[in-house]
Amino acid sequence: MAMSVLSQASALNPGADLWILPDTDHSTWTAKLDWYLNFQINKALNRTQPVLSTFTEEIIGQTGLKPIATQVTKSAPLMIASQALLPNKWVVILNWQNNSEQPWTENCFKIWSQLKEPTVRFFLPPGQSAGAFQRMWKSHHSYEDFSVVLD
Repeated sequence: MAMSVLSQASALNPGADLWILPDTDHSTWTAKLDWYLNFQINKALNRTQPVLSTFTEEIIGQTGLKPIATQVTKSAPLMIASQALLPNKWVVILNWQNNSEQPWTENCFKIWSQLKEPTVRFFLPPGQSAGAFQRMWKSHHSYEDFSVVLD
C-alpha cells in the first residue's frame, strides 16, 4: 500500500500505532493533541531540571556517591503513551530544526526504526508537502505504508 494523505476531518481516526508531530511552535496539530493528552506536551516542555540542595550535595560528597545525571535537553524527542487518550499507542514530538525537512524526516525514520517499524502517521509542519516528505522517506527505506496529515 502507498502513502495516504488524510484530510483534517480524518486525521484523528484510528489507523496507526505511532503518530509523529513537530513541536508546538511548528504545528497546530500538536497544540490540538495536547488538549487530548491532558497537556502533557506543555508540561514536559516547561519542565525545569530540579536542583539538589547544598545539604544533599554535601551528603553525596561525604558518602562518595556520584550524583545521578538526569539532564534532558529541550531538543530531545518527547514520547507519550497515549493508548488511553487517543486511538493510537504513542505520540512522539520532534523539534523542527532550522525549518529543514530533511533532518526532521531522518529523525522520524530513526524513531520509527527503533520502535520496530509500527504503523505510523506523520503530521507535517506547515508548508511541507507530502510529496517532498515521501521522497526523503524513500531515501531511507522502501516502506511506504503510512499516512500523512498536512497542517
